[in-house]
Amino acid sequence: MELQEKSRWEILQQEQKLMEEKNKRKKAFLAKAIAERSKRTQAETVKLKRIQKQLQALDDMVSADIGILRNRIDQASLEYSCARKRYDKAESEYVTAKLDLQKKTEVKEQLAEHLSTIIQQNELRKAKKLEELMKELEVEADEENLELEVEVEQMLQQQETEARRQEIETQKLAQVDVQCTDSQTLSKGHENDNFRNINGAA
Repeated sequence: MELQEKSRWEILQQEQKLMEEKNKRKKAFLAKAIAERSKRTQAETVKLKRIQKQLQALDDMVSADIGILRNRIDQASLEYSCARKRYDKAESEYVTAKLDLQKKTEVKEQLAEHLSTIIQQNELRKAKKLEELMKELEVEADEENLELEVEVEQMLQQQETEARRQEIETQKLAQVDVQCTDSQTLSKGHENDNFRNINGAA
């Protein structure tokens, strides 16, 4: 009975030792796994920090560019606003000036037309009055001769105007010729002086 109990006790001890050894190995394996995972975690942490640092550098660079662009956009928006105001003002002034010009042109044309009508009516009244006077004085006018005289007078005036214009152009050409002659004479005088200076030196 004691032998059986001892044997059983030994068996339990062996099982206990075996279990303790297994637990010890499991514990060592687990510690090793934890250590390796910790190393990987630290490496991943370092890598993550490096990536975050690179991303932060990119963000800083982009932030600087964005700040510069925003400042330029603000300045461009201000300049655009000022230019838009000037354009709107100029456009308004242009429209107002154009309408005023059209109005003034219409008034001018109306006045010119009115003046022409007044002159024409006055000439008609004068012609009628002259006819009445000629009838009273028993004088007859040759319409063809009158028209011919008017045409001859107009032609003479045109010829006189053309002659004056040609005379003015001739005077201008003469002045140019005189200036050219004076310039050539002055140039020859300088050449003669230079020639005499050279001979004297020789």
